[in-house]
Amino acid sequence: MSAYLRFVRGEIPLLCYGLSFTFLSSFGQTFLVSLFVPALLAEFAITNGEFGAIYAGATLVSAALLPWAGGWMDRVPLTRFSLSVVLGLSASAFLMALSWHLWVLVLALLGLRLAGQGLSGQGLSGQTALTAMARYFGPGRGKALSITSLGFPLGEGLLPLLIAGSIGLMGWRWSWGVVGIVTLVFFAPALILFLRHAGVELHPRQARPKDLPVRREDKAAKDRSPPGSHPGDGDGGGGWTRLQVLADPRFWFVLPAALLPPFWITGFFLYQTAVAELKGWSLPLMASAFIAFAVTRVLLSLATGGVVDRWSARRVFPFSPVPLAVGFLLLWQVDGVWAAYGFMASFGVSVGISGTVKPALWAELYGVRHLGAIQTMMAALMVVSTAASPVLVGFALDAGVPLERLLAIGIGSVGVGTLLALRLYWPSRPLVSGPRSG
Repeated sequence: MSAYLRFVRGEIPLLCYGLSFTFLSSFGQTFLVSLFVPALLAEFAITNGEFGAIYAGATLVSAALLPWAGGWMDRVPLTRFSLSVVLGLSASAFLMALSWHLWVLVLALLGLRLAGQGLSGQGLSGQTALTAMARYFGPGRGKALSITSLGFPLGEGLLPLLIAGSIGLMGWRWSWGVVGIVTLVFFAPALILFLRHAGVELHPRQARPKDLPVRREDKAAKDRSPPGSHPGDGDGGGGWTRLQVLADPRFWFVLPAALLPPFWITGFFLYQTAVAELKGWSLPLMASAFIAFAVTRVLLSLATGGVVDRWSARRVFPFSPVPLAVGFLLLWQVDGVWAAYGFMASFGVSVGISGTVKPALWAELYGVRHLGAIQTMMAALMVVSTAASPVLVGFALDAGVPLERLLAIGIGSVGVGTLLALRLYWPSRPLVSGPRSG
């Protein structure tokens, strides 16, 4: 704990920037947008199914735009990119407040989803914060990512009550107007001030992780490798491009484990009422079990940061989906009330670990120069997986597939994903050759 406190005291401006940006991503996430659904259905005379189709469409289009938009994170100064994201989020909130036609609502939802979405902030707000922490920190990268990730549960804990009260007090349109004003008047200048006081080089073309030591064994290994065999591998100033990453077999070995937590958790969260009915649990019990999810997510996010800094993300990542299997096993074998809290806590453990370790892993494997492009490419893939999950799980439940069979499939997928990700424990020499980037 003392190491965390020393680290925080020395890096307050940049950590405040990251924490604020992850909190800001909440304004585009499903848990907050869902509070406006009843008012939107009445205002635009649409059904739940029609709104669901619109929302899914906006989510998928935003996923397609993420790699392109995120690529600019690697080409312009962080201050300029951050301001663009905040202004885009504020404009989308104002567009929601003023939406006079269904197509305007669609555009507003697209902007909100592009800025913030997913359990780990797959939108631009969350990805900007996580990429900045992974890019500008070296030895303290894990702690920086874990502290920054606290903005996600902080938003989940505070904003629903505030927004629900605002809708009841002033209506849904004025509530979105207040979101736009707060984002523009408070968050935009605050983020810029935090970056100005951070005291690090914030242009991605010149960035190097802060205080990053060059280990003698790393330098010797690189000197022994043939020229061009390391296209920016590791934490140095170089970095792999997206095409080089896609050509690296290691990426495909770790991809299943990276996508499993958002895929399964989204599916089970969306159909939690069906799970409750099958287990004989009440909805208030399921709602209270989210406390276990939030608490374990925060605790494991903080704990994982120190572990990553000590042991490296490569060693930690393969086991990040394992808590999912523990949760599935509890849900399968135990009918008692405590199992609801147990499986939700297991989900929180998995999200807490993976949310911290994944950005650090990409930086370790592929360098930091093109980290924004890599991060947003992964975010787009995660969005697609979370869009597919409700469809597959929903059809399975409609078709009468037993819950036990779904849980067995989930446990099996975690086992396969973990075994494939253990490829990271093999010798770290890259498996592809190519020209150096930059």
